[in-house]
Amino acid sequence: MSRSPAVVAVPPAIGPLGRLWRQVKARLRPAPIDTAEALRAFLEERAAFMAQKCAIDYCRGKTGLASYALFTEKPFLDALDVCRWETFAAVLGDLLILVETHLRPHVAAGQHAGLCEALIGLYSTASATLPAPMQREGSRDEAKDAFALRLKAASLGRPQQALDVADHSAKRLFDTLPIHISMREMDEEPVYGAVRFRMIAVNQELQQRL
Repeated sequence: MSRSPAVVAVPPAIGPLGRLWRQVKARLRPAPIDTAEALRAFLEERAAFMAQKCAIDYCRGKTGLASYALFTEKPFLDALDVCRWETFAAVLGDLLILVETHLRPHVAAGQHAGLCEALIGLYSTASATLPAPMQREGSRDEAKDAFALRLKAASLGRPQQALDVADHSAKRLFDTLPIHISMREMDEEPVYGAVRFRMIAVNQELQQRL
């Protein structure tokens, strides 16, 4: 008597819609930030993006059709590099102050100073990923020292929120934009608003993933 062949369940092939759905789910539910290395990578990426996006969007919007020629001029590009570096260093520090706010409730008694030292070390490591421009060769140590003072002061007060720190980064961006002050003096509020908007968005993502 013949036996029926065994039926083996074969999972259906994942089509284009299936792959798209997986990508959507990955964006809606990104991986948690559960290691120091993952936190460093997140902060580096977001700080670099904010610094570049805010600076370049402003310069292109301000100069319009002339921006094509402007972005070929070496003096402008050198000044833009300084702006990006200064803003990156500021945003990185502000994001780490927000990290301290999120982690503070979970730190054991007597360990808060250790958390601050760890965040200062993370700042030092992360800030090294973006080379400082030649005009700012000594600025990395200065930025680290300034951040350490800000973090320690913030850690002694009430927990900081995105709007509490955003104007620090916005001021650094505005002060170093490679557009003459006479042409941008009326644009302070839009520049600050752009940084505040992005700082709030990054902080929300940070809170969800930490």
